[in-house]
Amino acid sequence: MCSYLHRAAHGVYYFRMGVPVELRPYMDRKRELKVSLGTKDRDTAKGMIPDHTKAALSMLSKARASLNAANSPAPKPTPPKSQAQTDREREEWEYEQGQDALRSAEFDRLDGEADELTEYEKRLALEPMGARLLAEMQEQVALARLDGAAELRLKLQNRHASENQNQAVEKGPVTNGKGLFLDGDILDRWAAERGVVAKGKDTHKSVAEWFYARTERKSVELITRQDVLGFKDKLLSEGQSVSNTNMKLSRLRTLLGWAYQNDLTPANVADGISVKVADAGKNKRLPFSLAELQAIFASPVYAQGLRPKRGKGEAAYWLPLLALFTGARLEEIGQLRVPDVQKHDYPDQDGNMLAGWFLHITQSTDERGQANRIKNAASERLVPVHPELERLGFIDYVTGLSDQGGRVFPDLVANIYGRLTAKWGEWFGPYLRKVCGVTDSRKVFHSYRHTFKDYMRRAGIAEGIQRQLMGHSGKDVADGYGSGYDLHALTAALMTYKVPGLKLPEPVGSSTL
Repeated sequence: MCSYLHRAAHGVYYFRMGVPVELRPYMDRKRELKVSLGTKDRDTAKGMIPDHTKAALSMLSKARASLNAANSPAPKPTPPKSQAQTDREREEWEYEQGQDALRSAEFDRLDGEADELTEYEKRLALEPMGARLLAEMQEQVALARLDGAAELRLKLQNRHASENQNQAVEKGPVTNGKGLFLDGDILDRWAAERGVVAKGKDTHKSVAEWFYARTERKSVELITRQDVLGFKDKLLSEGQSVSNTNMKLSRLRTLLGWAYQNDLTPANVADGISVKVADAGKNKRLPFSLAELQAIFASPVYAQGLRPKRGKGEAAYWLPLLALFTGARLEEIGQLRVPDVQKHDYPDQDGNMLAGWFLHITQSTDERGQANRIKNAASERLVPVHPELERLGFIDYVTGLSDQGGRVFPDLVANIYGRLTAKWGEWFGPYLRKVCGVTDSRKVFHSYRHTFKDYMRRAGIAEGIQRQLMGHSGKDVADGYGSGYDLHALTAALMTYKVPGLKLPEPVGSSTL
């Protein structure tokens, strides 16, 4: 066990070393030395501990030398604190810790991989700073203030008890089974087999740790249905929302299901266990109406050429347009590299050669190390560039970029999980709500994908072509035969796609806010 390693509520590891009481006057009266290690990976964090330990001990040594130096005047003794002052400082510290836990929990929800999360998390990830979420956070803070220090102290005690249990787990598993645990071998083997990204692995590990902290640490084949039911009840009794509880149960079900499929446990004991919601459809994402689309594309980014700094340059202008005319997922278009915008020759049904521009949505890493990710194998595809995108200047924009080997939207910066559009989504949510006036929380960036699907249906485009354009898997065995629709069929179909009544403003010179 690593003595100075501490995992915060939001998953980031810290180096923490206490400062002896007699040395605090020489160290700005610090009670401890605390440094963020900037990682959620335990092994990486452990590797950083020796250097931080050496530096901390050096600081303590200098402080002790000052204390012992004969030619140094004794430090002015710190006047003793009254019990009331001590209690007040303790309460303030506990309140700050509680606030940090609230903020960390909200951050973890927002910093997700949208296409791999539950419906609830997708909604949060795609409108991370919307008015509704701000109201929820403000309500939580207000309640925390009203609850007072006693309530927060109880929460902290529960959390510390949970951490202590996790630390006890690190000392050695308590089991009579095969020794295969959800947060160890099962997690690692599942993630390796499925090619799960770091964020997905971290979130599933977190749920496994929650499960063990609230039940009993067991080898996977010893976990019972009663354990899972007890976990569900415990979450609800702790005040977890129905959506959060179902999300955690879903991830637990994934790990237990993988173990069952690989004959490591006799059954998926979590199968079918969830909290039933009477009005489950109320959070379903909806397509944009024509009036809402008109409001979006008449907003300052389009009508005035404004480029807000948080909108990341031309990404503010092109990402919504690309989503509307390709149906692609946010990250799929945000991660495009210039070479992914390709011109292809293809024959028509009579053998005449035609040419057109396409977006190559793929999972690959180029020679620069620029990596693209997709949701699944069916997501790899070529999508024709709609004539309206060409008319508005998308191809001219791409071919005019100074770095023809870089990203189409070079201002986008990846988060710690490599997701380029995460921070952009934090800008788009408030812009959609406050500037464009689209206030329905069920309408988010992913609504463009629903809108694209609706207007393809109206255009009478074949279902198989719809699925291929959107990167959806086939519905039956027959869909697995052949190589899919050719480029001519895809292009001809997309030529019929339009949004009747939508008037897009002509591009204007951009200006940065």
